[in-house]
Amino acid sequence: MVASGPVGPAHRYNLRAMVRSLIRTLLGPSRDPRMAYISRPLPRYLPDAQVVAALDLALAHNADPAYLVETLGPALRQVTGRDYEILDRSVFDVTGSYGKTMVMIRDGDVGHWPGYDERPYDMRPTGDGRRTQDRLPGWEPPAPSDPNVS
Repeated sequence: MVASGPVGPAHRYNLRAMVRSLIRTLLGPSRDPRMAYISRPLPRYLPDAQVVAALDLALAHNADPAYLVETLGPALRQVTGRDYEILDRSVFDVTGSYGKTMVMIRDGDVGHWPGYDERPYDMRPTGDGRRTQDRLPGWEPPAPSDPNVS
């Protein structure tokens, strides 16, 4: 028995995406030593060559890799034309004798879920440091309790 399936223009493979994925797989990760500062995986449409070019710009601006969180974002914007979120993934031991500086590149907002903007009040902290409860209309702090009363 031969299995048959739908055939036609509506069920074509995305050849361009398949070829890009194959090329990226064959090339493998970049062997540039500066890529040790970048935590994997990278966003889907961000090739290693663009990350290395952005690392060149970022490290030219400030040679200390601890500042990649601040300098890599604008460098990636200059190289790719897109905004990426840069997260600090550095690790250090408690004695301070060992440390590894790493950043993660994310595409989009981290922790921003659908429906977040439609909430009746904003949960994000404000610039003046007020808590969300302080900004809610009609909210009163609880009355202090007396520890001697049971």
